[in-house]
Amino acid sequence: MSFFIKNSEISDTDIIQLIRDRDEKGIDLMFQRFYKICVTKAYQVLADSHTAEDIVQELFSDLWTKGADLEVNQSLSSYLQKSVFNRSLNFIKAKKLNFEELDAGQNELGEESYEIDTESKEALLKEMEVIIDGLPEKCRIVFTMSKFEKKSYAQIANDLGISIKTVENQISKAFKILKNNLKK
Repeated sequence: MSFFIKNSEISDTDIIQLIRDRDEKGIDLMFQRFYKICVTKAYQVLADSHTAEDIVQELFSDLWTKGADLEVNQSLSSYLQKSVFNRSLNFIKAKKLNFEELDAGQNELGEESYEIDTESKEALLKEMEVIIDGLPEKCRIVFTMSKFEKKSYAQIANDLGISIKTVENQISKAFKILKNNLKK
């Protein structure tokens, strides 16, 4: 690649190849072109700028570490945003998903309050996690922000640029899906 080519003329494919070749210009270009977009995407899920930046920096570091093994089969922007979104959700799950949420969620799901053993709780928790992962993206984000991040409907609406009514509808939709799938 010529030294005199403008950064804007370098394609995503070229950036990926530079990273595979362990050329620091590749990671620099990726940072310049996609860092803000990725941090914004992470922030939409996490509502925490420091954690959003950490997740994006960790992703970029992991991509640099992969080097020659880096495989991207879509646009670099889509790949990065999808990776950031998934890492953000995984962060929330790892940090927030615990038995207290399960107990608190039982009443909202219309379940009777009763004691269940730890093994049953763990099985139910895993089942709920699978169902939550399968929710439509918007529904999953709203539900996660409400139930795991403990955000108010107004905060969620503000963070995502949607109406409070939309937040209510998405939460209701999530609980219907959870309730229907947990009854099976």
